[in-house]
Amino acid sequence: MRIGIDCLRVDPDYVGGLNTYILGLLDGFAAAGRRHCFQLYLTDGNRKLFAKYEALANFEVVAVDGGSFRMRQRICRAALLSRSQELYRQTSGRLFKAVREIMEAGSDVIYTPTVSLLCFDNRKPSLLSMHDIQHLHYPEFFSWPRRLSRTIAYGLSASCASYFQASSEFIKQDMLTHFPGISPERIAVIPEGVNARDFSTSRGAAVLERYQLAERFLFLPAQLWPHKNHLTVLQALRRLERDHGVRIPLVMTGARYSAAPAIFRFLAEQQMDYVRHLGKLPFEDLVALYQRAALVISPGLYEASSLPVLEAAAAGTAVIASKIPPIEEVARTLRLNLFDPLDDKELAQLIFRLWRDETTCRRQEAHNRDQVAHFSWENAARQYLSVMERIGDPNFARAGSRLQ
Repeated sequence: MRIGIDCLRVDPDYVGGLNTYILGLLDGFAAAGRRHCFQLYLTDGNRKLFAKYEALANFEVVAVDGGSFRMRQRICRAALLSRSQELYRQTSGRLFKAVREIMEAGSDVIYTPTVSLLCFDNRKPSLLSMHDIQHLHYPEFFSWPRRLSRTIAYGLSASCASYFQASSEFIKQDMLTHFPGISPERIAVIPEGVNARDFSTSRGAAVLERYQLAERFLFLPAQLWPHKNHLTVLQALRRLERDHGVRIPLVMTGARYSAAPAIFRFLAEQQMDYVRHLGKLPFEDLVALYQRAALVISPGLYEASSLPVLEAAAAGTAVIASKIPPIEEVARTLRLNLFDPLDDKELAQLIFRLWRDETTCRRQEAHNRDQVAHFSWENAARQYLSVMERIGDPNFARAGSRLQ
């Protein structure tokens, strides 16, 4: 089967969950999909990010002119100002008609991993990973242009995609609640993955000296977005310092986004010099921090799943995570320490207990190392391919069959 993968809007400079997801899944396809042919649709601006796949026999790269593509994107964004779904749909259809025709000519199924469709008039079966609809839960976390963009593009995508992938049962139910036009049988729940080998290969202790870090520390790997909930972690650590006289070092990584001003203002006002923000790091250093940390914290308010939880499990480090439905689903397999993401007192107590109880942490780490193989990208890719094989079958589409 010919599977087209729309990576035209992947930002090669972004270091975060979406790119990790896409590259991990492509690695899974390379391992599990040898009897299929994959066409990657890229621009000449992001082609370098996908260079290793060009060497694979069953991968073909189709690149379009990046400058022209970006200009067409800007025109589409201007069309959003009309606040008209129909105008945006028509504008997108005209501007990207040639790209759509190229994808349809080379593919039996078109998969889009980047949250919304590029065109809304596909003539081939389409599978979309919308990932999350956070803007409907926390609109205050988005600027008004971003809210408008997500509202229109996600709404059209929900109406026009043939089938959907959700990373958790929670996201599936969330989509069904907010997009009643989607029927349950059109959504396949396929969890996110991790390449355990990348995170279990020892990276050594040099990272501590390189960044002048404490021997023991907490690790919070997350972009500085509001929904990542850094402030609750900082408030918990400040509570421990105030109530118990304990200053537990915290290392944060990730690019500075809209939550950054509040985070750094809090650190300055509370004089928390035992908290370090290292920004964007090379992958090898990131893995070393996962491995050297006493605990990894994933405190998000809203997630589709949590790649840091899986990465910490693969690295052999115990995890503290927010008690939200997608993480509770992962906790059916992995042993995690969960807390109410808005309760800094509960988090402080949990950190204080686990910081002193290394025996419990070691037991959890051993269990998670054994179980994290269930979340391999190769396993995830097999599930995607099973879905794609079914929706690419004309008899399946005519029968209106269920994905699951």
